[in-house]
Amino acid sequence: MPTDILTVFPKDQVLTPEDGEAYERIIKRWADNASRRAQIVVLPTSAQEVSKAILFATGDIGLEIAIRGGGHSPSGSSSSEGGLVIDLSKMNAVAVDTEQSLIKVGGGALWEDVDREAAKHGLATVGGTVSHTGKAVSHSRVGGLTVGGGYGWLTPKYGLVIDNLVEAEVVLANGDVVQCSERENADLFWAIRGAGSNFGPVTTFTFKGYPQTNPCWSGLLVFTPRQLTDLSNAISSWFHDVAENEGGLLVIASPPPAFQPAPVFIPFYNGPVTEAKEKFKALYDVGPVADMTQEMPYEAVNKVQNPMASHGDRKLFKAAAIANVNPDLLSYLFEQYSKLVAEHPDAGQSVIITELYGREKILSVPSSATAFANRDSGLVVNLSLRWKDAGLDKKLHGWATTIANHVKSLQGSTIGKAAGYSNYGLGNERARDMFGENYDRLSELKAKYDPQSVFKKWYPITPKA
Repeated sequence: MPTDILTVFPKDQVLTPEDGEAYERIIKRWADNASRRAQIVVLPTSAQEVSKAILFATGDIGLEIAIRGGGHSPSGSSSSEGGLVIDLSKMNAVAVDTEQSLIKVGGGALWEDVDREAAKHGLATVGGTVSHTGKAVSHSRVGGLTVGGGYGWLTPKYGLVIDNLVEAEVVLANGDVVQCSERENADLFWAIRGAGSNFGPVTTFTFKGYPQTNPCWSGLLVFTPRQLTDLSNAISSWFHDVAENEGGLLVIASPPPAFQPAPVFIPFYNGPVTEAKEKFKALYDVGPVADMTQEMPYEAVNKVQNPMASHGDRKLFKAAAIANVNPDLLSYLFEQYSKLVAEHPDAGQSVIITELYGREKILSVPSSATAFANRDSGLVVNLSLRWKDAGLDKKLHGWATTIANHVKSLQGSTIGKAAGYSNYGLGNERARDMFGENYDRLSELKAKYDPQSVFKKWYPITPKA
């Protein structure tokens, strides 16, 4: 162990392979295939300590740096083989300013923490649809979802997560701790809203809060494969007139008790059940074979998916985008999914999720206003695969890439040119493709803020020469 780290941090904030089970727990990730054996893991409690960790790693010892917020990226971007991991899990405080309706969140906080604390004050903000992640999950960390863009149930009304970020504290590659907002270090603020960890760990986020005291309605509606065409038409009918207080997820999965492929719809309505069922009448007319919806507080809505997003096993995400839901596309995805899980039962917990959020608010912000390049990329489809046998890794990565490319080819020029939603990236996409028209400006800012590419674990941007 490089004992010099103990001159910077006390032993209770440092873990190395010599620490046995405690070390094994800290390097474990949401996806087993994302775990790496870091040489050192540090657990800072402040931005100043994050700075010390960065300066230690970039000094004579020359260690690769990875930033762990929630550890939910299946690509392994929050892990390092032989490097130094800065684990932000101790920086998880949430404070609510009721006078200004602002929510200040530590970089290691969970969305579950944010939802719960905001609810105490009758507020909510746009956040993950699964509460334990930094991606789209409620027991997930805030950081990953935010710096990658961020969709949530409140997106149709308030926009993306980054559209509701008003200020952030960032630790730069040279160790400086800086504040950024539209008024201060505005170029850095532009960059962190969509370019991930390319510019350094965000140690504090400040979000807009909105009144949220009424109950919501959500849950699961399960259909049969024979209903695919009718379901697709019903979703199209509903989504054509979708309003700001509603949304949904169309999930192809193998749910209990049969564990056979079936379409499942997760509706969301920000209001009472009586209004909700009228809004989603088209889907009810198809005749779900199981209805597990109910009224619940907003903070509970973000836990509906948690059972489908549990820790463990090998996982991948691969994003595609579609202009709209139609019977031919849904049939194609269902057929390919069914073949996959029949051929590889080990992948039976995999799902394909199409996110159905009204896009008017998202598109009201120009693509050039933040680094996020996917506003005009249509509806997000996430190929979310899960399996145990490492021998299937290559096969399933290839399957996901093939399906995503085929879906993209069907869309023609009807959606934007960026490669897809980066939070659902497999990791084999080019950074230039992920950031699209914003890449060149990001390259210039990378040269300004991180010319040595200290932060290069997530779609690394090459500093402009």
